[in-house]
Amino acid sequence: MSRPRLVWYGLLLATSGLLVLALSPPFLPPEVGGVLYRAFAPACHQMPSRSPHIGGLPIAICDRCTGIYAGLVLGVLGTGWGRGLWRRFGPRGRYVLLGALVPLGMDWAAPLVGLWPSVPLSRALTGLLFGGVAASYVTDRLRRRGAPRQEAEDARTSFG
Repeated sequence: MSRPRLVWYGLLLATSGLLVLALSPPFLPPEVGGVLYRAFAPACHQMPSRSPHIGGLPIAICDRCTGIYAGLVLGVLGTGWGRGLWRRFGPRGRYVLLGALVPLGMDWAAPLVGLWPSVPLSRALTGLLFGGVAASYVTDRLRRRGAPRQEAEDARTSFG
């Protein structure tokens, strides 16, 4: 198996595993669920009023983080299936990544300045957009790093 494929499988396993762990506390004994809540606490405020609930119990992350974590999985999946998207952007790809922060930032800031309320769906969707773009960008960079010969071959065949 090639190194880029191993990188992709590893990232898919890691992002999927994080999402499953974040969703699992309501299904686990309280002692084990408590460990997971504490493990995710440094990355998420975990406010119950802003977190999805399963069976009446909050999961270990908030609405926005749920979107981000799901986006990470989808972004890795999309990069594995779609070839060359980030190559087309070239060095401007980082601006696409930064651009994905704009809706997330607007959804966060709008309630602070009184423009509109942030609702669970908007928090999850803006998180999903950012997580997907970020994971796709990073996955592409890591995969290409492991396959310089394949990238050179792709460049030769796309222009000839």
